[in-house]
Amino acid sequence: MHLVSFVKRSVVLRHTLSDGSWHYDWLVQRSADPDDLVPTFRTGHTRPDQSRSFEAEQIGDHRALYLDYEGSVSGGRGEVVRTVTGEILSVTWGGDVIGLEIRYPDEVVVYVGEIVESGRWNFTTR
Repeated sequence: MHLVSFVKRSVVLRHTLSDGSWHYDWLVQRSADPDDLVPTFRTGHTRPDQSRSFEAEQIGDHRALYLDYEGSVSGGRGEVVRTVTGEILSVTWGGDVIGLEIRYPDEVVVYVGEIVESGRWNFTTR
């Protein structure tokens, strides 16, 4: 018998658009099923692993392949480079509150996200 251990991940991608502008996309894997889509937040110029408080816009969920992908984005939408990957230790996802505990290479960060308005979140760390 083989037991398979599945680690849920959090990834921050720097997404540079074809016009040269850029932003960070934060992918937060909440399901152990690698075929499930990954909730994604646009955080502007704020890296979630380097900030204690930030706002984020929840955008369309991404395919799990973006947890590992770096390179050109189809349709001339620029390119992405992974800036940091973390292991999600715990996740609580309610209607208007998100709780995350993520182990990054240098520290463990606990996030609490509260919805501000439809699709907009405010995250703080503890």
